[in-house]
Amino acid sequence: MTALRARTGLYLAAASVLLSAGCGTHPERTTGAPGPAASAPATGPSTALSDLARLESALANQAGASGSAPTDSGLSLARHVGNSASYLWETSEGKVCFAQGAVSGAVVHETACLDAAQTTVEEPGSRLDTFFGPGDGFSEPYIVFAAAPGSAVTSVKCETRDTSWTLVRKLDPRATGRDVYYVTLPDGHKGWIDVTLEQSDGAKVADRLPITMGKTPQVY
Repeated sequence: MTALRARTGLYLAAASVLLSAGCGTHPERTTGAPGPAASAPATGPSTALSDLARLESALANQAGASGSAPTDSGLSLARHVGNSASYLWETSEGKVCFAQGAVSGAVVHETACLDAAQTTVEEPGSRLDTFFGPGDGFSEPYIVFAAAPGSAVTSVKCETRDTSWTLVRKLDPRATGRDVYYVTLPDGHKGWIDVTLEQSDGAKVADRLPITMGKTPQVY
């Protein structure tokens, strides 16, 4: 599995965690409603919601112990498929964190954080900014990106084909209030994804985010 990756101000931590009862009450979670063509976070039918809650609580506790505790807004579920789940949250220091882990059993989970206010777009004139990934993930290839304020994703395509995407949450104004999206990528995808954005005036604009799977992750 390719580790989590971000381009600036990131730390990466991996811990082997045995999930058990009594992890504490999971925080209130704020999740963004998906756009018209978006896919809601997938929930594996074989996984009990109590297992998902224990993972969320374990991640929050681990984040607190490592100095990246979530704010009162809690953790937002980015994706739940099979026995893995991904979460995103913000810290009181203005960082954005992303974690993946197995929902049940003794698991290894990974967490990465970045200073969202200091990230920059990769392509001149783009409204898209890669936060985490691209990576192979615990269950599927993915990328997490932010769109400029006033820009809402309406579609994401890989090589002209629609792909699953989810609006995870709107960031605090300290992180410029951007919307953060989770996108499922095809295996081994290289090149780019094409994103259609709707501006505040209703105009539709096309944007492109470069993607190269299989690179050695960079940890800052």
